[in-house]
Amino acid sequence: MLLALQIFCILLCVAWIAAFVYLIRSVRYLPVLSEQETRTPSLWPRLSVVVPACNEAPHLESAVLTLTQQDYPDLEIVLVDDRSTDDTGKIIDRLAQNDPRIRPAHVETLPSGWLGKVHALHRGVEEASGDWLLFTDADVHFSPGALRRAIAFALDQRTDHLALIPRTIHKSFWLEVAVNAFALFFLITTRAAGINRPGSKAFVGIGAFNLVSAKAFHRTPGFEWLRLEPGDDVALGFMLKQAGATTRLAFAQEELSVQWYPSVAAMFKGLEKNLFGPASHYRWWRMIFQVVVIWALVLAPPVAFLLGLSVASAPPWIAGAAAISMHLLFSVLFITKLRTKSFAPLLLPVGMLLITFMMLRAGYKCLKNDGIDWRGTHYPLEQLRAGQRIKL
Repeated sequence: MLLALQIFCILLCVAWIAAFVYLIRSVRYLPVLSEQETRTPSLWPRLSVVVPACNEAPHLESAVLTLTQQDYPDLEIVLVDDRSTDDTGKIIDRLAQNDPRIRPAHVETLPSGWLGKVHALHRGVEEASGDWLLFTDADVHFSPGALRRAIAFALDQRTDHLALIPRTIHKSFWLEVAVNAFALFFLITTRAAGINRPGSKAFVGIGAFNLVSAKAFHRTPGFEWLRLEPGDDVALGFMLKQAGATTRLAFAQEELSVQWYPSVAAMFKGLEKNLFGPASHYRWWRMIFQVVVIWALVLAPPVAFLLGLSVASAPPWIAGAAAISMHLLFSVLFITKLRTKSFAPLLLPVGMLLITFMMLRAGYKCLKNDGIDWRGTHYPLEQLRAGQRIKL
């Protein structure tokens, strides 16, 4: 029995090491937008920025102002008010009156069989006239020149789709721990290390920044195909890849910033719509299996290390020490790459446990309520299963 436990812990440590090797490759080889040297195009293509907004009054104006202050020469901003019950619609209309580049659109009712945000994105595409479409969120802030650098990079790379990873702003240390863990799960499940490789079948999408060639987008079925997909950002990348588009992924901490969630509690609430579908395919047994595997991976390195020392067996403690060392190596690389002074990556195992509790809560709420409740609308589980497009 003891020997079997040692072997099991060693195997889990090997899996842990393999995961971190993959993450190290992902972080090392993904470019940083601000460090890229690109040629200035002779003619800047027309760019349409599509921003869906539902009850975003507290931060919509400050985010949009970072767009209107961009020096991009041929820009239009499509602001879509998605049935807001606060002052979002009034703010959009006022901003449009002050800037002719802003095109307001108001959604009064949601058609049957659509998620609200996906329908708002669809409505935004109908209004857009650009050669390139940028889908972003209503709380994303852009640094000066960000749009120029992104378009120049996309053109230089000859890609159809550019997804950028923003800098996330955290109000608490434990929120940063949880967000970092989610980000690393994201890098693994989307196979980020291979995204930029020619001919790669991996796909990705970032809600904060999905830049797409209009020609490539119009070769796809459009957002109507994704009308019941909560993970619309990654699903957009999947849809583009299915249509033969090329994708590039890069870090953009200096160009983009967003406060994804104000607290850990808000993150628990906000991820109710995302974690049960794409990850577990709306199946409780898949969710339980994934949670158990993650718990086992988190516990294996310290258990193997202590077990090996207690029974004077070298293989377990060597495997445990190697797994712990790999985590530390990755943390140093992550901190260096993103130029952060935070040591939150060192607590990645704690963040992983937090994510599993979010998964369990999301699954429980979805099954209990027979669907998800998002921005005041209920979406039945049967419809969500029928409309699911991505299964990570």
